[in-house]
This record gives sequence, structure tokens and C-alpha cells, in this order.
Amino acid sequence: MDLNFDLEDRYKAGLRKWDKYGPGFIPAWVAEHDFGCPPAVHERLSHVLSLGAFGYHDEDRKLGESFAFWADSRNSWKLNPERVIPTVTVLQGVAACVEAFSSVGDGILYNTPSYPPFLDLPSHAKRRSVEWPLIKSESGWHYDMDSLEKILKADRDIRILLLCNPHNPTGVVLKESELSQIVNLCHKYNLTLLSDEIHSDFIYKESSHIPTLTIDGADSVAVSLTSGAKSFALAGMRCAVAVPGNDILKKKLLEVPKFLLGGANRMGCVATIGAWETGHDWMDELIRTLDDRRLHLKSRLDGEIPEIKMFLPDSTFLAWIDLSEFNPGEKPAKWLREKTGVACGNGPDFGSGGENHVRLTFGTSANLLDEMIERIIKGLT
Repeated sequence: MDLNFDLEDRYKAGLRKWDKYGPGFIPAWVAEHDFGCPPAVHERLSHVLSLGAFGYHDEDRKLGESFAFWADSRNSWKLNPERVIPTVTVLQGVAACVEAFSSVGDGILYNTPSYPPFLDLPSHAKRRSVEWPLIKSESGWHYDMDSLEKILKADRDIRILLLCNPHNPTGVVLKESELSQIVNLCHKYNLTLLSDEIHSDFIYKESSHIPTLTIDGADSVAVSLTSGAKSFALAGMRCAVAVPGNDILKKKLLEVPKFLLGGANRMGCVATIGAWETGHDWMDELIRTLDDRRLHLKSRLDGEIPEIKMFLPDSTFLAWIDLSEFNPGEKPAKWLREKTGVACGNGPDFGSGGENHVRLTFGTSANLLDEMIERIIKGLT
């Protein structure tokens, strides 16, 4: 997949990724790739524009069918379209689930390092944060399955287990056996499992994505949440879905105040539906391109600046990079940015396990990725 864009135009496009640090820096800090979306998205949005159809709408009612089609085509997941609940974003869907399936003071368990908004969610909802740290070994990051039940035994007031699978920021993907163990423990300890699967379209050849709701027993304890925001660079369109495993969970989720679920906007629905209905081959090509990018990034860093440590991610277009040998201080992203002009995500913002790390988005053109690498090598050697 070729990607040729004018950098000056990118800086003028009004995108937060490019605006935050400005033209003096190469942006690699936000989880948003630069490859745009399938052609059908442009065509369908142009049609809505031509009609001037910006009023109240029912496009969100079509999301269930289109997501069911996408889930089946990508993962052979045959879901009931009637279970799909439209939301504005995945994070909003998670917040609504916390309201529906837990009470003030209950514990929310999540992995660290973690997508930063997950760290803030419990306190905002007047719940308690409980960490389930990932393990770092010589071969990479791993889920600590041995510790999970110990945590649940020690704190019987945990009501929510919040997964990010594939994991942001490490790119680790849960195996089927691990998901089965998690589901069984949710039954045993009366937890609701919230599975953020927003990165699930980005799966490389070493791994495979198992939708949580395809695991035996998950239908009565789990809600899956996703959107096209990461896959098709549609974050500004504000359209996502929550999929409760059964009608009981759906009924309970819909009991939260209506406006906590918001309403996906028409343009977001049209764009997302267009991508899910037509984007299969486009997505395959994107994954092949991103596979080349991740291999190229790791090869160059390993060969030219081995003091930087990077494990090859099994998913996402994000590299979780360890700068420990450089002692980058409490704000490694700022330290790196000032030395190289490459703006990455700050590891400590991801909580425990993020010390001395930065998150680098490699979902961009080959030329721009090489310029990032050159700047990093020049700035740190």
C-alpha cells in the first residue's frame, strides 16, 4: 500500500496528531495511522454531503448488520446484529458499562501498563482501581495468569475486569486458553468482563485474534466494545459499538441513563458502515504494509542502536520502546522529543510498567518512518 502525502498539508489539516507539537516535530505519539480509509468511505460521505442530509437520522440502526458482516468476514464470529448497541466511542461504551455493571466503591481490574484513560476511569466513576500488571521477560510482555486469581481472592469487591485485547501499548494478544481462563474466573468471582477490541483488525502472522464472545461461557459475563476508529483512521467521526453477550446484559446496559450512551453521528455511521461493508481487501493490504513497517523498525533499531529495546508487537501499529539504558528520567517522551524531534507517547502516562518507555506509532509512510529512525539514531548516538 503506497502512502504519499504532503507533510505541509498534514500540518494544515487540523488533526490533533499533527497539531500538538507542530512542524518542527514528527508526530508518533497518538494511536492513529496515516493511511486513511477505504474508497467507499469517501464516496458515501460525498453522497451525504451532496444531499445536505445533516438532520436527525437512523443510520445507527444499520451498524449491527454491518458490524456482524465485518466480524464474520474477519474472525468467523457469527454474532446477533440485534445485540449491537451504538455508542459514540469505545471509551464512552466502557464508561456506560461501568455504570451498568458496578456500584460506587467497587473495584475495576485492568492491566498495567494501560491505555491512559483506563487509569482515570475508576476515580471519575467513584470506583477503585485495581492493577493486574503484565510481566516483562527476555522474550517480551506477557499476561500473568498465575496472579489473576490471587488478586480476585484478595479483593472480593472487584466487579469489573477491563481488558484491552489486543493490548495497548504492548501489542500482546491473548491466547484462546488465556481468554477461557479469564472467562471462567469471571464466573467464579461474579465479574463482568469488558473487552476493548478496538485494535483487533491489526493481527500479524505470529498471532490470531479470538473475539472474547466466541469463548465458551463468555456470553453471560462479557461485553465486547470496538469501532472503526483505529482500523480506518476515523476517530474524529465518533462512532462505536458495544456488544453484550446476551439479552440480559443488553437489557441491563440499556438501563443506564439514555444519554450516557450518546448517539453516533450520521457521518460517523456512514463512514463506519462503508468501511465495514467494503474494507476487507483494503484491510488485508494495510496489514501487509504495517507488517513491513514493524519489521523494518525493529531491524534498524536492533542493528543500529541496540541500546534501545523493542519487542516485536503481535498486533497494533504501535511500538513499545524501552529507553532504560539512556536514563531518560521521569518524562522519557519529552527527553526523546528534545533530543530527536520525534514526538512519542510518554510511557509513565500508561502507569506501572511504563517507566523509561515511549510508545511510537509506526503506521506511516516508509520515508517518514525512516526519518524518525534516522533522527533517533543521530540524537542518541
